[in-house]
Amino acid sequence: MEFHLLGRLIVRSDGGEPITVSQPLLRSAICVLVLKADRPLTSAELEELLWDQDAGLKSGALKTGLSEVRRLLTTARLPPGHGGYQLRLHDGDSLDLREFRALAVRARGAAERGEAPLAAGLYERALARWRDPPLEDLPKTLAMSGITTALLAERRLAREELAEARLESGRHRELLPELRSWLAEEPLNEHFWSRLLLALYRSGHKAEALRTYGEAQDVLVRETGAEPGPELLRIWHRIKADDPGLAFRTSQVAAVAMPLARQLPPDIRDFTGREDECERLRRVLSLAPSAPAPPIVSITGAPGLGKTALAVHVAHTAAASFPDGQLYLQLAGATASPRDPAVVLDEVLRAIGAAPSDIPDTLAERSAMFRSRLAGRRVLVVADDAASPEQIRPLLPGAPGCAVIVTSRIRSPSLDGAHLVDLERLPPPDAVRMLTRIIGRDRIASDRAAVDRIVAACDGFPLAVRIAGARLAARPSWPPAHLAKLLLGEGRRLDHLTGVRAHIADAYDSLDEPARRTFRMLALTGPHDVAPWVIEVLLGDPAAAEVVDGLADRSLLTTAGIDRAGQPRYRLHDLLREFAAERLAGDPEREPALERLTLGWLELVDAADARVPRDPYFPAPARFEPRVVIGDDLIARLIEPDPGAWLDSETANLRTAVETACAGGRFRLATGLVLRMAASLRLRRRHDEAEHLWRTVIAAADRQGDARVAAHARLRAGTVLAADRGRPAEAVPLLDACIEVLEPEPYAEDLARALALRAYSAQILGDPEPARRDAERGLALARDNDDHHAAFTCLRVLGLVSSESGDHERAVRWAAECLEVARRAGTEASQDIALHVLVRVKLAAGRFDEIPALYRRVRRLRAALPEEP
Repeated sequence: MEFHLLGRLIVRSDGGEPITVSQPLLRSAICVLVLKADRPLTSAELEELLWDQDAGLKSGALKTGLSEVRRLLTTARLPPGHGGYQLRLHDGDSLDLREFRALAVRARGAAERGEAPLAAGLYERALARWRDPPLEDLPKTLAMSGITTALLAERRLAREELAEARLESGRHRELLPELRSWLAEEPLNEHFWSRLLLALYRSGHKAEALRTYGEAQDVLVRETGAEPGPELLRIWHRIKADDPGLAFRTSQVAAVAMPLARQLPPDIRDFTGREDECERLRRVLSLAPSAPAPPIVSITGAPGLGKTALAVHVAHTAAASFPDGQLYLQLAGATASPRDPAVVLDEVLRAIGAAPSDIPDTLAERSAMFRSRLAGRRVLVVADDAASPEQIRPLLPGAPGCAVIVTSRIRSPSLDGAHLVDLERLPPPDAVRMLTRIIGRDRIASDRAAVDRIVAACDGFPLAVRIAGARLAARPSWPPAHLAKLLLGEGRRLDHLTGVRAHIADAYDSLDEPARRTFRMLALTGPHDVAPWVIEVLLGDPAAAEVVDGLADRSLLTTAGIDRAGQPRYRLHDLLREFAAERLAGDPEREPALERLTLGWLELVDAADARVPRDPYFPAPARFEPRVVIGDDLIARLIEPDPGAWLDSETANLRTAVETACAGGRFRLATGLVLRMAASLRLRRRHDEAEHLWRTVIAAADRQGDARVAAHARLRAGTVLAADRGRPAEAVPLLDACIEVLEPEPYAEDLARALALRAYSAQILGDPEPARRDAERGLALARDNDDHHAAFTCLRVLGLVSSESGDHERAVRWAAECLEVARRAGTEASQDIALHVLVRVKLAAGRFDEIPALYRRVRRLRAALPEEP
């Protein structure tokens, strides 16, 4: 568990997750318990530390607060008992105050040995544990004031000793801004004033040093009424006299070994975001001096997500903690030819001073020599783009004090003790910030909507954002909208983000052929997460899951959780999918794979549709028997537990399957899919989704000139609009076009249903005569075809139209027949509608005594209907 007390309180669980502590009392209580973790505290002692005596402490407030602390930190951390309250800190816990003190002790030891540069670095790391505002959540009580004062005194002493170490190391110029910052907090600290004068003098600013003395004198006299003390007065006189003893001499610095090498590439100037990852990496690297073995951080993620940028950035921020050097090893793991670690070691050993003639021949001997050279030193090793744990292991230091950052596209648990950081896509706000750093605020503000489109096209890949920004920066006349049009227009994004394509191509080329084939086929899965069965069907190989796992391990496929059947889900990032689609174009396997996948979806949706309640307007479609692609075991796992929930969870993938089939001219297959989704979409009130899918089929059938399929799709879309969405006026043009096509086929079932639905639309819109004509004609066709569903709608309309015209006797007959037809159709939903029509027409006819019995039937029927999701 982590506790940060030296600024605002931060608590993290053993797994590194932040624990939210919102109430001020709880924050203060945790601070006190952590600070006093060395002994139990009585209730009275805790009350005194948390509240002043006049604070009016209410009975039970302390116990309530401590109960909440136990809930947040677990009872094991703050066990109940009669011996007092004591927070248990474990050896593996991280406490910033403890780290600050340990580093300060080590720094003083280094200073006593004359190792000023090392001491300065340790003091810097120690003071980095303090954050502003300092000690924010410590109680502001009288009892705590002494503890707060003592802690601030520890920080003051560390600052003073850091100033001395830097001055002795010749780092006087970089000390200037910090001294002024410290004096802004403690203007009466004469030691800080004296060190500022000396730093200014050594930096060649004698006149400014003398003016600064006058500034210090004014502050001290104004605030205390006393002149500067002997230390400040003495340094002022020596500066005026140009005392030669004030000049910095290199002999002041103890003889320390020169760094082995400083090989880090330049830091990324526009590095943006990743704050949590940076903090986590720095926290792990800070363990190097005290860890029994060099800590290892493994950064993984898809190509272009910024693994190297993050590693280099963090390495630069941590470089002061590794004064003996920083080594950068480029391993080319994402290419088809990863580098031999023996060759890498030969280069590294030469770089750190080994004579070529002394470098042994074998990998094992070179690795041993490398570890020997780093023993006793503080060196940071950055191993970039590793291919495998086997490539990395010979390059690891052996002795404590060093640390290693590994970047790789391969997620591997094989590096013992490695801390894994798996990069996700950069959030849009961070991507916008990065673009702002590259092209400036004015161009961002000139068209923020276009900037958002650019960021969306970059799909959260920092490399893509950086390339897009570089293109705009190199072309000041381009408005952001122009680049957004290039990225999102008819062309391909990767044509305008060639650096991203090169990164992905390296990773693709490093795969074996089965993995490359799988990666290409994944382009057909669409932008949504998919289960392993989808990939198995695409490849026609039940063992494809093993290859899929390999792609996920190489960060070319993202895991997206576990589905309700207990299977992992996978997703391909947009830019990776676009690259896969490029490689799949022209592949002879593409069309057969798409056929298999569409048929697989059809068979699964058919099995689900057979298990959900029917709608009142259409009979169930014919079933697929026997199935060709999907086995009974998959039906049992995916469909049988909850077919409606499965259909709902897979709607996005089914939409993609319909759109892909329509785009490829397979609109008849698409029609089969939507037919079998319709009942579930209606049950779950996904009417907008149903309308979209039917309109997609209409457009595809029209393009191919298949008027019969287009007419059926218009009928279905019109049903959604008129009956489900309550928009009959929009349904009528669709139904008119449908009926025009079906008129030459007078016995077609679709014609009877289209007339019935147009009659229903006219009745709703207040046109009784057109409604009656269509309903009577549709009813005649329905009776000829024994079509209960069309007859039900026509009888419903005739009953309502007759009732509205005052022909109540006929209205009741029509409504009663409607109910009988609904019973024969066998759907509870149609019976429910028919009962309400009968109630309505009997009310209009004044037959009130019959209404209670009808409502009792409605209640019994409603009790049998499935609950709406």
